[in-house]
Amino acid sequence: MIQTLEVRDLSCGGCAVTIRTALDIAGFTSVKVNILGSPHTVAAEIEDDNHLELMKSVLREHGYPLLEDEVPELPDYVEYDFS
Repeated sequence: MIQTLEVRDLSCGGCAVTIRTALDIAGFTSVKVNILGSPHTVAAEIEDDNHLELMKSVLREHGYPLLEDEVPELPDYVEYDFS
């Protein structure tokens, strides 16, 4: 079955190529990456829940967190020392 995941931080066609290549190497088929829609999505053929978890893991390992992932809170300000 085709599983679609909503992904953060896709900004260009290079991101789509990186994701397609990573999922192809991991053995996924029918990979489709949509960077034009909002939210951005990645779809691929999965076999079972373990395969779905592998897909999520591959995306995260390549720097593309899922919308379902918790976003760490940022401080109100960041102080830099450039001396």
